[in-house]
Amino acid sequence: MPPDPSTVPADWGLLDAEAQHRSFPDAFPIPTRQERESLQAGDMVKMVFVLDPPPESGPNAERMWVEVRSARDGGYDGWLTNEPKVIPDLEVGTFLAFAPEHVAGIALHTQDVAFDVAHRAVVSCRVLDRSVPPGWVAHDEPVDEIDSGWTVAAGDEPGDYFTGDPAESTRSVTLGELVQRYPSLVEVFQAGTGEWVYRPDHRRYVRVKEPADRVTSEGGPAAGTAPRP
Repeated sequence: MPPDPSTVPADWGLLDAEAQHRSFPDAFPIPTRQERESLQAGDMVKMVFVLDPPPESGPNAERMWVEVRSARDGGYDGWLTNEPKVIPDLEVGTFLAFAPEHVAGIALHTQDVAFDVAHRAVVSCRVLDRSVPPGWVAHDEPVDEIDSGWTVAAGDEPGDYFTGDPAESTRSVTLGELVQRYPSLVEVFQAGTGEWVYRPDHRRYVRVKEPADRVTSEGGPAAGTAPRP
């Protein structure tokens, strides 16, 4: 028999992702309430496990994946699929209960998307250093079988940002990783082409009418374009 999932852990808890999203809607995007209330057995969900009390130094939380086993009493139970690095009392296979408000992400089903989540994009390091959605996304012809053709930038990079060694200014990131971090990119990648800018007032991406006009999330000309590998 699995342990009683109603047992309250002594030294860790689950972050209220809904509350975090309300406080930081752009920096902490989460799935819709309907999506979080419609999980099925076998779905993979991401949650934030928080040490309580926090340690005097070092990280106090980690994001990990849980496989949904079943729905119960307005919530769910499931199994931890990650090997914890921060919380020593957790291990792969730990059985736990959680509610929709704890779900910070839902893994995509490959049959639900028109793009290959394993394909890679060229991503500006300026994007990865921030917690807000990228300001500019554009598609070019892929250069090989693992390249998606997508370039993702903050949109306000200096003019010489991409002129040096690409390894110093860009990273290769899978589309799956990007949409987990920035769910609003799903619509962009589903389109499969074009140039897009993020509109904070709408919290979504809009397609640029003239692909030749490089624009930032503020509407001005983009300073630089990341080189394709």
